[in-house]
Amino acid sequence: MFSKAGELPMKCKMRNVRGISLKLCECGKTEAKPALVFLHGMPGQISNWKYQLSYFCQKYRCIAYDQRGYGESEKPLRVSLEDYLKDLDGVLKHFELSPEEVVLIGHSFGGLVAQTYAKERRIKGLVLIGSVLKWEVTLLDRLIAVLPPVLWRRVLFTKNPLTVRVYRDMFFSPKTPKEVFEEFMRDNERYISRLPAHVHRYWKFFSDYDARPWLSDIKVKTLVMVGADDKVTPPSWSEEIHRLLPNSKLVVIEEAGHLVLYEKPEVVNRKIEEFVKSL
Repeated sequence: MFSKAGELPMKCKMRNVRGISLKLCECGKTEAKPALVFLHGMPGQISNWKYQLSYFCQKYRCIAYDQRGYGESEKPLRVSLEDYLKDLDGVLKHFELSPEEVVLIGHSFGGLVAQTYAKERRIKGLVLIGSVLKWEVTLLDRLIAVLPPVLWRRVLFTKNPLTVRVYRDMFFSPKTPKEVFEEFMRDNERYISRLPAHVHRYWKFFSDYDARPWLSDIKVKTLVMVGADDKVTPPSWSEEIHRLLPNSKLVVIEEAGHLVLYEKPEVVNRKIEEFVKSL
């Protein structure tokens, strides 16, 4: 296991993809097929997958990258869903992979990107973990959109008693050990606090997203996973995604919330591996 974000077993480089600088990382067996491509959530980064990468890099070719706006990648003022889809095309081209050779593994917003990509391109397999069914704009989102950053950045996106309490309740199961939450905070608190204010407003570019009208068009074999205590992308969303996807399997992971990647990594890894072997 890798306890620090910087200890991932990957070779990383900054590369220009469609006119924007993205951090691209690769590890594992270059000849192994299919390749596994990991798409983090919002506002996530490559290291969110540290327990998956430390496991799968030993067995498969793995690709992970900081999506535009996040991690060490460039952070433009405006983004669109089409940007993220074409970025993925560019990343696969950089690694000389076709969509048919990859399993896309997306968490949260990364699931949104992955499932939309699977609608438009033919891929080998799809794994959705706490994926987004539709975008729900919260009151907090609206306040961040209209208020000056000086009023909310320090309160909401630095480590303080309020964020510790809110993050713990929102992103983790009440049954998750305190040590797991504290590890996640150590890995991410500095990164989150340094994100430019405009990145926290990216939600407005996805506020009309709703996958329900077209999810049934996705025919690729799909694994749908969600934490039983997920409050961000609730199990009811994954249940509906599973119902709409004609070739899918649903796994609900007990005693886990939205950060199931940290909370139950062994279960997540086992289910992904079983799925990949079934393709």
